Amino acid sequence: MDNRRAGGWPRASVAVDTATLVLGLGALVGALLRWRAGGADAALAGALVLSVPLCWVLARFPLLVTGIASGISVPLSPVVLFHLLTVHPPAASPGTALLTWTLSTLPAHLLDRRSWTSRVFNAGSAMLSGLVAALVVGALAPADPLTPRQLLAVLTGAGAYYVTDAVLSALSVAVEHGRSPVAELIEPGTAVGGGMFLLVAVLGYLAAAVELALPPWVVALTLVPVLAVVVAASASRSAHQRRRQQHALFQAAVQVHAAASADELVQALELHGSALVSTGLLQVCARPPGAEEVGCAIPGESGRWVVARRAPAPASQRIDQTAVESLAALAAAALVRVRLSEESERHALVDALTGLPNRRHFTAALERCVAEGASVAVLFADLDGFKAVNDTLGHAAGDELLQEAARRLAQAVGADGLPARLGGDEFAVLLPDRLPGLVEDVGEAVVACLREPFLLSAGPATIGASVGVTTSVRDDDADSLLSRADAAMYVAKRSGGSRSVLAGDEA
Repeated sequence: MDNRRAGGWPRASVAVDTATLVLGLGALVGALLRWRAGGADAALAGALVLSVPLCWVLARFPLLVTGIASGISVPLSPVVLFHLLTVHPPAASPGTALLTWTLSTLPAHLLDRRSWTSRVFNAGSAMLSGLVAALVVGALAPADPLTPRQLLAVLTGAGAYYVTDAVLSALSVAVEHGRSPVAELIEPGTAVGGGMFLLVAVLGYLAAAVELALPPWVVALTLVPVLAVVVAASASRSAHQRRRQQHALFQAAVQVHAAASADELVQALELHGSALVSTGLLQVCARPPGAEEVGCAIPGESGRWVVARRAPAPASQRIDQTAVESLAALAAAALVRVRLSEESERHALVDALTGLPNRRHFTAALERCVAEGASVAVLFADLDGFKAVNDTLGHAAGDELLQEAARRLAQAVGADGLPARLGGDEFAVLLPDRLPGLVEDVGEAVVACLREPFLLSAGPATIGASVGVTTSVRDDDADSLLSRADAAMYVAKRSGGSRSVLAGDEA
């Protein structure tokens, strides 16, 4: 059973996979010593001539017990093992069947097109599971292979093989993903996979029984059901891959269109896109694909590419390229939506005329500071003489003056302050209250900068500013702070304007 997923490979998982291969090689060496001690059966050479290519072909067409997004592979190649264990029983030909199996399955898995870690694990697991099956069949097999007892021995050995392989797979996957091996063992489809594996063992026994009881030309006919199973397995694998990709593409579409920012969008695209491509690794990057990658530029996004590692098989490369192009188109549409949403949100928080934060933005920032218990100060400024400029020079001049006043205000309060236009000719500033006298100095700086003449397109203009200043006290809220600053501003205006007044804490 192989229920491994493509992805990263933690060191602990690599250690488990390597240890599995080492133990499998130990089984091979043990089979070799057993074969030599048993007289070095000459049938080994003939068995290898048939088993090596057959294992190589069957290893590439496992049966799949599938869900929508994942699957359990039931290997077909062990049909060779159970054929060998019946034709060359361990009691009569010590070590021949197991040695043939290990020498055949090792290159079949190591020359596969999967990642090296998967190759190493699958080769080691197949050899170790084969050892367990050979021991079980050897202990239960009767002298006459053409009996129900031999079939029962083969089925018992197949069960032992499947359980061993399932336990090793569960351990490797659990270590890789940090999950419980028991949870991996009870994954849906494991029991069904075991039943299918018993059918594989029956097919191997059937081929052996035909070989032992009938003429050689009849034996060749047993390849027909094997070929039929291979074709069905290939079709099942292709169908599973298409279902998995459709599911992954749907998930990617849902998550990408739910993303609230470009960063969230890229994360969703990479996560679900990696599940979509056959190599299990997809990235959004600022470069075109390299020689060992497939990729597609995101339409309308200069310098952004969706890139995936190139699969070994040409058919998989074509499927992955189509998937990458679909994801690039999906990303382009989603990025437009995110930008429009961000632009809309930005406009909702910014004063269109001056570019300063608006009342909504300022109030939210003030409420956040108050909720956090921060010591802050609020400046409330009202322009003196603005109406006269509007009346004499026109509304366009008034707008120009407001824009210049906003620029001067932002410069006067510095990087620590948050200047905002509350509406009309009213401005406010949110400042941290860190040093005694600092906010009063900022208030005076605001008055001074707005007192300087304005050189407008319609002519020069001079205004002033009445500024009210207040600092936060215990149990303050945003409304009380703004009210005190507003009251202090009216005190400044009634005192002749063009001045800054610090509110008392009693307001």
